[in-house]
Amino acid sequence: RRSRSRSRSRDREEPPPPSSAAPAGLPVGMGSTITPPTAAAYGGMMMPGAQAGAMPGMVPVMMMPNPLMVATAAQDKVNRELFVGNTPPGTSEALLTQFLNGAMRRTKLCAADAMPIIQCRTNQKFAFVECASIADANLALNLNGIPFMGSSLRVSRPSKYAGPHVPSKTWQELTGQTLPVGLTPVPENTSPAEDK
Repeated sequence: RRSRSRSRSRDREEPPPPSSAAPAGLPVGMGSTITPPTAAAYGGMMMPGAQAGAMPGMVPVMMMPNPLMVATAAQDKVNRELFVGNTPPGTSEALLTQFLNGAMRRTKLCAADAMPIIQCRTNQKFAFVECASIADANLALNLNGIPFMGSSLRVSRPSKYAGPHVPSKTWQELTGQTLPVGLTPVPENTSPAEDK
């Protein structure tokens, strides 16, 4: 049987030295952890652009975006964009967005509560619309030729588009409606090979 005094002596052993003691090879005062200075250490002043807790003289590393991811995101946006030509002067972005979303819902090109057109930029005679997805953009091509405020809208891919040709109908083919009298029909969307 062991003596109790022996087990008690282990409890009385000195605790390990605090972290301020220098590990082997480091000068005194250099513990194993380095606490970054705060603004208080510099009299309340920090260098412009310095973050609290950053080491003086150290420039924070900024994460640079992956060029491939940037290019992919840019191409995705181009693939979700559509050119809308023949817009009447004074057409507002909100009106055109609401009109095109409503037309897609009425023809069941999207769900009854969907918002396939998420952004619109208008100019005097044309606009660019951004769709929520590439699939929405492909379906919105079927709005080509839709009558809008006395004009027949030309809905097509922008010139930057480099993706595959997606077959689509004109508004008249989709709905069976004839073009109102006095409106000029727009050309059908064709593949680049057919344009040559």
